[in-house]
This record gives sequence, C-alpha cells and structure tokens, in this order.
Amino acid sequence: MAEAVTKIDKAGRVVIPKEIRVRMGLKEDSALLIVEADKGVVVLKKLDVEELAKRLRRELKGIDVEAIAGRVEEESNERARKAHKTLRN
Repeated sequence: MAEAVTKIDKAGRVVIPKEIRVRMGLKEDSALLIVEADKGVVVLKKLDVEELAKRLRRELKGIDVEAIAGRVEEESNERARKAHKTLRN
C-alpha cells in the first residue's frame, strides 16, 4: 500500500500522485467513491462501473426492477400529496 501527502486546492480538488494513479489504473474519467469515515478519515475507492453493472445484473436477475421503481414513485407521490394537499393527481 502506497502513501502520499497531498493538499486540497482552492476548487476543492485533490491530486492523486501519479505513482498511485498508474498502479491503480486511474484515468482522467475514472469514477471514485468518497466516504467520510470515523475520526477524520476520508476513503477514496475506485469504482469499476462495468463490474458494478455486471454485479447488479447478476443480483437483480429475475427481479422486475421497473415494477419496484414504479411502486417507489407511487409511494413518494402519495406522500407528497398528503404533505401538500394542494397537489393534484
């Protein structure tokens, strides 16, 4: 595991040192997940979007995702209507 010290610039950007980018295969458009952990620790995790998509396809195989999304949308609309009686169907 490599370590490096870097700084945040005025725009909030953090530079990942070249050695780490090369070793991890990080490119200009690489997706990273950033997580605020306990006690001041920030974690950056490389996201492999293609692998994530494959995993989702495997895990959701046979599940009607559109039906679930429709039910979630209906439920959120119903909650909004109840919260704001002025909204109409």
